[in-house]
Amino acid sequence: MANKMMMIVAVAVVAVICVAGAVVLLNNNDDKGSDSHTTISVMGSTTVEPLMVSFQEAYEKEKNNVSITVSAQGSGTAAPAIRNGIAEIGMLSRDPSSSESDMTPLIIAGDGVVIIVSKSANVTDLTLEQVAKIYRGEITNWNQVGGANLTIRPIIREDSSGTRECLDTIMAAKLGITVAVLSEKYTSYPMQTTTGAMLTQANNVNGAIGYVNLGALPTLGTTAPNMTAVSIDGIAPSPATVTDGTYEISRNLILITGGTPTGEVKAFLDWIMSPKGQKLVETGGFVPVAPTA
Repeated sequence: MANKMMMIVAVAVVAVICVAGAVVLLNNNDDKGSDSHTTISVMGSTTVEPLMVSFQEAYEKEKNNVSITVSAQGSGTAAPAIRNGIAEIGMLSRDPSSSESDMTPLIIAGDGVVIIVSKSANVTDLTLEQVAKIYRGEITNWNQVGGANLTIRPIIREDSSGTRECLDTIMAAKLGITVAVLSEKYTSYPMQTTTGAMLTQANNVNGAIGYVNLGALPTLGTTAPNMTAVSIDGIAPSPATVTDGTYEISRNLILITGGTPTGEVKAFLDWIMSPKGQKLVETGGFVPVAPTA
């Protein structure tokens, strides 16, 4: 009888332990669900990168369950990163190409490609045709465009750069030639892979000409004191002239996703298009495409 009673007690104890364990497990699962963390990887354009970093910093302060990583190797790397599962969002500083038709684009800002030249060139305004002929190799001295007797030293961006693609396309169209013909001399020009590297080299090369994004304009005097931004056909680059369309070398800044965004990715993109996100576009020196207040 005693043995039977001990058996009953033992079974009851085991049952209590099992139930308690199940409750703890359920509670742990509930905690994990409430504390679940999402990481969003963003890759692509070096032009969009500083803007994306400002989005990242502000958004992570609001959403402690979301982390955003930002990596920039040029617009041409955005779509492949998404297709290979390396990134959820891609950054483009140009319109999507035909090979990127499987991507879903979202215009987040307007931008202008700013032409910068050495102050020693003594040039403050160029025509778009002159810029194109300089990069084509037809104009080789600043005195040919009313400047100093100084050899012109063009600097370019890498093949995957959306900034380069945008400018090359516009320059080639101006001359009525293909980009391939326009860029025949490019192998003899120094090439840089980021806006920062472009500014650094241009600043150290007497007679240089290069190009950066509109967001680099406010700090040009500090980051590249030997360089100046020139007007194009009498129109200075600025958010206002990009907005009203008078500055010719303009473009959209775009984020792409592989299909319709959902979940945390959609929530982040919606936030970028909200007044908070668009205010950061404005603060970064670019052109908002949605209300900022």
